[in-house]
Amino acid sequence: MKKRIVSLIGAAVLTAGCLAGCGAQPDGGKTTGAEGKSGDLIPVTMAFCTWTGYSPMFIAKEKGYFEEAGINMDIQVIEDESTYASLITRGSIQFLATAVDPNIKMFANGADDRYVLTMDNSNGADGLVAVEGIETLDDLAGRTVALDKSASSYYFFLKALEADSNLTEADVQLMDMGDTTEAGLAFMAGNVDAAIMWEPELSEALEMVEGAHTVITSADYPDTIMDSLVVNTAFAAEHPEVVDAVEEAWYRAVDFLLANPDEAHELMASGFEEVTAEDIAADCEGLDIYGRQENEDLISGAGGRSIKDISQEMADFWMEKGECDSNDLSDFFLLIK
Repeated sequence: MKKRIVSLIGAAVLTAGCLAGCGAQPDGGKTTGAEGKSGDLIPVTMAFCTWTGYSPMFIAKEKGYFEEAGINMDIQVIEDESTYASLITRGSIQFLATAVDPNIKMFANGADDRYVLTMDNSNGADGLVAVEGIETLDDLAGRTVALDKSASSYYFFLKALEADSNLTEADVQLMDMGDTTEAGLAFMAGNVDAAIMWEPELSEALEMVEGAHTVITSADYPDTIMDSLVVNTAFAAEHPEVVDAVEEAWYRAVDFLLANPDEAHELMASGFEEVTAEDIAADCEGLDIYGRQENEDLISGAGGRSIKDISQEMADFWMEKGECDSNDLSDFFLLIK
């Protein structure tokens, strides 16, 4: 993706507006459909940040997949990931799309939600960008690295250090940023030596900062940056048919993307600020977007490790680091059939 960077002030305003709107349903759940007919649809709110891996949900909305299933779907773009656990727990939003790693940490620390499906796997769309003189992870000793500890960036970075360096977290000066965009901005402003960032900031940093280069990307560490969809537990118990319908709408959207990429990219870009179809197409080159078969394989473990294995590794990792209250994920996967 080659989206222009939204100013931090603008992002803050957007977040505040989204939070104010979360859970609000126009006309008491009545909605006007694509053909202008009023109907009794179940009001549902889904939230995620600006990320191409979630954007097939805009295909589902614009093509009417949710409405066909009796759902009035309100999609909120919320950039502040630190609010997600409270929003999904108190039911202000019913569905949340975010990275698997933060989802696991949120659940392990008390978030009241359940896993629905895996949406994508980053295959080069995230990375560590550094200035000249930092060629390996070991070269980060004593240097400043910006990242968002509430996002999957933190897990990705620590797993990389553990696997391919002689360093620990204590050997690096970590600068915890409000979000991944802010980390990218800090690097491009020359305030840090390196940063974990995703597209579009990753590509922009490589173009804007002389000598900037990637040290590692998500392609080097499979299964560390994946995205998943979760649902509020009480809502899932009350409306299991909606959970099934949202899952089916996602699979239909992924199928549409594969069959009609040009139109799909337009629809996927339509829900984000300052994002074009060309941005989406470029970003998809570093993403594996998961449809029905990929999810079946992840559940069964047919493709290697299962989503339960991947998630358990994350829970165990954060439990050892003292950032999880529990590593018991049995309830998290109760909706898997």
